[in-house]
Amino acid sequence: MEGKLMGRTREQTDGRISTGIPGLDPMLEGGFPDGSLITLAGRPGTGKTIFGSQFLYQGAVTDKQPGMYVSMLEGRKAYLRNMARLGLDVPPLEKKGLFRFLEMPTLTAEGLPAIWEEIVRNIEELEVVRLVIDSYTAMAQAFETAGDMRVFTHMLLGKIVGGAGVTTLMITETPPGNTYTGTGMQEFIADGVVHFHLVPVAGDARVRYLEITKMRGTNHQMGPIPIEITRNGITVRSPHIPGRS
Repeated sequence: MEGKLMGRTREQTDGRISTGIPGLDPMLEGGFPDGSLITLAGRPGTGKTIFGSQFLYQGAVTDKQPGMYVSMLEGRKAYLRNMARLGLDVPPLEKKGLFRFLEMPTLTAEGLPAIWEEIVRNIEELEVVRLVIDSYTAMAQAFETAGDMRVFTHMLLGKIVGGAGVTTLMITETPPGNTYTGTGMQEFIADGVVHFHLVPVAGDARVRYLEITKMRGTNHQMGPIPIEITRNGITVRSPHIPGRS
């Protein structure tokens, strides 16, 4: 199986893959690097799940690229209901073999290898191009030390899933009051890191923004990028692109 995965790598190493977020691709030289591993980090409710779902949905609809959402926190029925409220009609894509929701059971360190085998099997079966895993935080809780988790993730996600040429978004929960993802995975493994923020302003108002703090091989937008979450999902709030670093 690994030989097949690595064989696909050489065919998908060049170019970009769209983020699926209106207005964001030009800030990343056209999108995420093909076959990259991207960490989506932020507190609950900041838009990480919506971002990942749009990434899969738009890829399936626009580019006919099969995608898979691996959930360790939310069931399929609740997920589909929440996506439908954003205008993301997932079931027709499932019927066409362009989308798969994979619900994982309660995690233990002993059970994770079998779970990864199931993920890889589904990648091969559906010929997945886009993958979202929700969440790294849930996986990390199955290990006694962060070091053990990093070794496991580097070996299996970095070399097997990342090596498959599958562009992978890994959702990570940020502790309250902290902008650091808490495990160090992004420094050791991830090709890119996108932080999500929800900042209070005057009164009860809140301002949402994301920040690209790392993206290998990319002259990317620096600083806060204002976003909105509406009934149509996430969009970049301003079409103007300031000077890049």
